[in-house]
Amino acid sequence: MESTGNEILDRILKDAKEEAESILKDAQKSAKALIEQQRQSARQSAEKEANSLLKRAENEADIIRGKVSTEIKRRASWIVLSEKNRLITSVLNEAINRLVKKQKSEEYLQVLRKLITDAAAVLGGGMLEVLLCEKDLALPLNFDVLEKEISDRIGLDTNLRLSDQQIMDVGVIVKTVDNRFFVDNTFKGILSRRERELRLKIAQILFSNVG
Repeated sequence: MESTGNEILDRILKDAKEEAESILKDAQKSAKALIEQQRQSARQSAEKEANSLLKRAENEADIIRGKVSTEIKRRASWIVLSEKNRLITSVLNEAINRLVKKQKSEEYLQVLRKLITDAAAVLGGGMLEVLLCEKDLALPLNFDVLEKEISDRIGLDTNLRLSDQQIMDVGVIVKTVDNRFFVDNTFKGILSRRERELRLKIAQILFSNVG
């Protein structure tokens, strides 16, 4: 009987040990599977996050490239426009300088006479004063001839007299004797009134074949 009892006890212990080992193996398998599942999930999550970060970085890079490209184009346009304006201003200044250099020439004298008659015609004739720069005071303007030309042009008597006042700029200012009205036909005055028109014409000449 005692031997049989021991055998039964041994069998129970053996079965318990085998069951425990089986449970342990199953637990280890489950743990390993769970760890692998979590690892896969973490890897997928990391890949998804990495892809999201990469996509976000690409989008931001595209935005930055777009901004840089726009800024480069804007600066390039500004540089081109600035250079065009510089060239136009240079042409205007050169034109004035050439006229100034011809102050003692017949060509300049004819220009000055026309500036006087045009200004007098705008003022409607009458008693008018002519203001010149110091260098032009000795020029043979022949006011008598100019007065007749103006009178014939506008149909009103015109009397011109040289003013005691002098101007600093090349050209002429013509005013009524009561100082109420005047026409500034100095080169700077004409340029100021017609600068936009002149710049446009110069631009058309200089840049008509430029894209």
